[in-house]
Amino acid sequence: MVPITGNWLPTLQAAGIPSIQDAYSGSNVGGFFSLSAINPSNWTRSYSKSAYIDSLPPRSNLNVVSGTTVERVTFADNVVNGARLASGVQFSTGAGTAVVSVAANKEVILSGGAMGSPHLLLVSGVGPKDVLDAAGVPLKVELPGVGQHMMDHVVSHSLTLRSSIAN
Repeated sequence: MVPITGNWLPTLQAAGIPSIQDAYSGSNVGGFFSLSAINPSNWTRSYSKSAYIDSLPPRSNLNVVSGTTVERVTFADNVVNGARLASGVQFSTGAGTAVVSVAANKEVILSGGAMGSPHLLLVSGVGPKDVLDAAGVPLKVELPGVGQHMMDHVVSHSLTLRSSIAN
């Protein structure tokens, strides 16, 4: 536990708000500590590159390209075991620049977050047929749940500050 937050849960308990032992169990009403993107050993922000890439030795099969935007996932024309497989991605370095295609030798891993992943799937032709048809995107894989039922997670961060100013 981070020292500055040591009084958080006891204070909530004193106010009648129970602590939760496992906030990821499906019952998350009460006080708990959630995962953080701060590296507790040096108090720096942890993100994908620092957490997963920086610790790797040089690899001939890994190319990290920064300053780019994935335009769409591409798909092979063949179907394997009843499924159309992603075969690569197309990306660009900015509006009006050339789109570059990269083929995957093994797999395509999509990690665009709660908003970016559904968006990328939809513009790539993966999603509800009626939505893709209305947008003029050719259907690659009909997957009705993509981009549906998105909602914000309920969370409350509350801190009250009181100050006295003496004249």
